[in-house]
Amino acid sequence: MKKIKYVILFIFVLACCGCGYKYASITRTIRHSGFNVAGNSFKCSSIFDKKDETINDKVRFYIGNYIITENGNIYETSLSKVYSNDMNCKKPDFDKKVYAIFDLSIIKAEDNKYYYVGGSEDVPSYSEVTTADEDYSLYDVLLKDKSVIKVSTINAKEGLYYVLKSDGNIYQYRVLKGDNKVSYLDSSILLYDKNDYDSDIIDFNYNGSSSTTFIRTDNHIFRMKITNSEKCYKYVDISCNYEMKEDDNLTKVRDRILAYNGSTLITTYGSIFNVNN
Repeated sequence: MKKIKYVILFIFVLACCGCGYKYASITRTIRHSGFNVAGNSFKCSSIFDKKDETINDKVRFYIGNYIITENGNIYETSLSKVYSNDMNCKKPDFDKKVYAIFDLSIIKAEDNKYYYVGGSEDVPSYSEVTTADEDYSLYDVLLKDKSVIKVSTINAKEGLYYVLKSDGNIYQYRVLKGDNKVSYLDSSILLYDKNDYDSDIIDFNYNGSSSTTFIRTDNHIFRMKITNSEKCYKYVDISCNYEMKEDDNLTKVRDRILAYNGSTLITTYGSIFNVNN
């Protein structure tokens, strides 16, 4: 009788924790890449159904508190608390498709116009950027090319920007201002060649020598990694050397990654992970 009780208890535990066991190996794999599991989960039925892992609107870019999908939809996100719709995402009052992004402070929409994302006291969110903005010519230089899909500021003072294009390559733009204070493209060089990563680059994040710097393709995820960790962690006079290398663990579970920005990773079953280094 006692044995039967234990069997029943074991079955009950399995029933309650089935999802945990189901995804345990994926969780371990992600943790082995230096991520910690956050205490909460992500709910956003517009993007995915975490019960059966159905993707309703595939994520293209996840930057800050915003998600841009492959259909061009933009969603505001909150990981710590839900919105009044009982979800961690919300569709803002902006009905245009997003074609390109610049630091996710400026977006280019399907009408080829530019819009503010975050807004400010003087500028409402999702309002149109006009030529009255002193940086309008900068936005135009960076985003007017139809092949540009993502731009990140590297060094604004030196006019350096990384630009992901639809050809699957990342370029370094140098943008300067002329005597009339109008921005112009001074140079453009191929920085990360898709041929070095086996397929088209579809997303990236640059944060210097940090594990949050990554390059993502359809089939692989590469991250900035320390190549001499044993020595640089041990000796104060030895600097850490970083190199962009494939993250075999994240590549292995890439189909289970819903959204990723370098520091935060969300799975297709709603778990949230934060990088711990």
